[in-house]
Amino acid sequence: MIEKWICVHGHFYQPPRENAWLGAIEPQPSAHPYLDWNARITAECYRPNGAARIVDGAGRIVDIIDNYERMSFNVGPTLMAWLEREAPDVHHALVESDQRSQARFGGHGSAMAQAYNHVIMPLASPRDQRTQVRWGITDFRHRFSRDPVGMWLPECAVDVATLEALAAEGIAFTVLAPNQARRVRRPGGPWIDVTGDRIDPGRCYRCPLPSGRSIDLFFYDGPASRAIAFEKLLDDGNVFARRLVARDVAPDGAVLCHVATDGETYGHHHRYGDMALAWALQSIERGDHAGARLTNYAQFRALFPPQWEVEIAEDTAWSCAHGIARWKDDCGCNSGAHATWRQTWRRPLRDALDWLRDRAADVFEDASVGLMADPWAARDDYIALILDRRPERVAQFLAVHAPAVADEAGRTRVLELLELQRHAMLMYTSCGWFFDDISGIETVQILQYAARVCELVERVSAQPVEAELVDRLAAARSNLDRFRDGRGVWDHAVRPSRVDLGKVAAHWAASSAIGMPAEADADAAHRARRSSQAPFWVAERGRAEQVYCYQVESREVVQRRTGKAHLVAAVTRCASLITGEHAELAVAALHLGEHHLLGGVRAFPGEDAWQAAVDELCEAFLSADLLGAQRALDRFFDGGVFSLGSLFGRERDRALGHILETSLHEAESGFRRLYDEHAPLMRYLVKIAAPVPETFRAAAELVLRHRVLAALREPVPSYEAVRACVAEAWQVRVDLDVPDVAYAAGEALGGMMDRLLRDPDDPELVEQLSKMAEISGRMESRVDLWRAQNACVRLRAARLPDWRARAAAGDAVAERLIAGFARLGAALHVYVE
Repeated sequence: MIEKWICVHGHFYQPPRENAWLGAIEPQPSAHPYLDWNARITAECYRPNGAARIVDGAGRIVDIIDNYERMSFNVGPTLMAWLEREAPDVHHALVESDQRSQARFGGHGSAMAQAYNHVIMPLASPRDQRTQVRWGITDFRHRFSRDPVGMWLPECAVDVATLEALAAEGIAFTVLAPNQARRVRRPGGPWIDVTGDRIDPGRCYRCPLPSGRSIDLFFYDGPASRAIAFEKLLDDGNVFARRLVARDVAPDGAVLCHVATDGETYGHHHRYGDMALAWALQSIERGDHAGARLTNYAQFRALFPPQWEVEIAEDTAWSCAHGIARWKDDCGCNSGAHATWRQTWRRPLRDALDWLRDRAADVFEDASVGLMADPWAARDDYIALILDRRPERVAQFLAVHAPAVADEAGRTRVLELLELQRHAMLMYTSCGWFFDDISGIETVQILQYAARVCELVERVSAQPVEAELVDRLAAARSNLDRFRDGRGVWDHAVRPSRVDLGKVAAHWAASSAIGMPAEADADAAHRARRSSQAPFWVAERGRAEQVYCYQVESREVVQRRTGKAHLVAAVTRCASLITGEHAELAVAALHLGEHHLLGGVRAFPGEDAWQAAVDELCEAFLSADLLGAQRALDRFFDGGVFSLGSLFGRERDRALGHILETSLHEAESGFRRLYDEHAPLMRYLVKIAAPVPETFRAAAELVLRHRVLAALREPVPSYEAVRACVAEAWQVRVDLDVPDVAYAAGEALGGMMDRLLRDPDDPELVEQLSKMAEISGRMESRVDLWRAQNACVRLRAARLPDWRARAAAGDAVAERLIAGFARLGAALHVYVE
């Protein structure tokens, strides 16, 4: 008999980090060695939980399981959008996990929806509450191909109006913290005070609402959840499992034992937390704990409909001891990293954004007259375009919400108004108030969205709002002298992030002049073909090309080269792929080699003036009068000049890498000659324990690391080539055990295992792989074996039984395969016996 129903909920979420004008995340150095925090947390948490390891006492992988399909989870819509674009394998795994969970839990999927961009709902306007819920539902339906039953509230922040907003849209339940219950009662019984975390978390409750609707509520186990997040409960999967089932059986029926934490707890906050979770879930699933069974909230609610009623404690949240003050006041809640800092900036920040929201709402309504019959209904439906911006979908949307709009200008104006409203909600993302200072990256992010709102309000209404907003932000005091207040943060961190069509054209010209080839990053090129937010390196001229969420159509392209110098000049039509805003711009860039680049951009002056400017530029350039070409640029563009820094962050870094690679090529050739000529002498010096000159050692390190990286990056890496590099490095005492080599080794193993999955009966490949895995296993630098281990476990299940059957019948090839695979499993720490 099942008496204990076990549910583990993970709230998987990261704040939107995309530049408000580019729609893509710029490099975040604090996430090193990853480009940004989304990428880092995906590697540490989101991807591993889809294939979590179960290991034996010897540390060998005995099984790999999908945690998502065995737990309850929600993923923030803005994070799901990023995953779909940048980590589609993880996005696909989450959707498939929800589908499998329906079979596991009686037709009830484990995924819950979430209010769209993680705003604190009790602090939102009624209109924003409604839109947040509707956008969250539509996004969920789009991704999971079903209607959501439950919805997660950001920070569990709740009031009656928020519950009314959920119930009005058909949401059946949500999950809260135990401190958020005020009183409960049995059917027909008296109310019982349960403040102070005294509610029984073992059942589902029904919350009647003033409208006559109701919504069902779960209150998670607070102590157990805190132990997971903060008390090292994840150090041992067995201990974790026992804690999950430790609750006493209820005298009046089945009991729900459930916990809820940030999903990032399982792997990001706690390394190997995904493995502890996998062990606990599998332990319960296979019956190690009598009378206990895994479930999710939707299944438990269906099996055991709520009998008790509950009233909530309004204006409360799971991460603030003072209600919801953390998102509006200096309540004392912070990260704990800066004991002397104050958060007095929170109130003026919220007041300033509330003022901007209200001004933006007035402008939105006024400017919509004659364009949209019901602008707020159009905003509610705008999520359809956020999810799919194909031209035909835009046309369908406008036909419904702006049928009177017949020209391009009207179309652009409607889309600008809706983008204004999208950013007016993004600027309320809760993380902007959560941490310690107004200069933090999360707060700078929401201020970027506010800057975009200001820009669009001023464009559609000619009403100046930015100056007054910044004046209001000046009352938000920073804890850091270099910023002083919100005005300083705006000037130093927000304003420089702005992008306009001129900057897009400058980026296009700069990357063209540098000559960065598209094939230098095949993945980036692939993403550019499929996504309006992806990076793009210009590869062809005279056609429409994509630069993030913009399109650049180039015509009259002129290119000239002399020595290392490269001149590019063109007339471009730059347009936003989101709003349709566009401009015809003349642009030119002169790359003199290395980091020396000068360019200019301006409104197209007409054919005659442009042709005269191009003629002057080309004449000076081809005459090797580079100073004259620079003067011509300065004169024609009259102050609208740019440099290498005009490239957007990620592309600037790649361009510098390309420049450095080109510049270092000759130097590396010299190092190779130096090493090859003196390697025998180096080996002799090492043999007799004599000191090796530093110049020789530097040459050897550069050359041998380059060679082993080249060997590992071959389409079909050769173990013999890698071994030869390692042996030679040992002879001259060069250390190849560095992160770059470890990363390349992991990628090489993953690629080779992918080949083995396609051709599993190749004994030579199995043997090559086992040797490569062994040599990688001797590195102290961490080699990422994740892909290779996943493939190994798949092959163990799919091919090992057949090999054993064939070997038993005397098949010599199968015997080789078994021996090689056992060796491979040992090197990858996978149990194959």
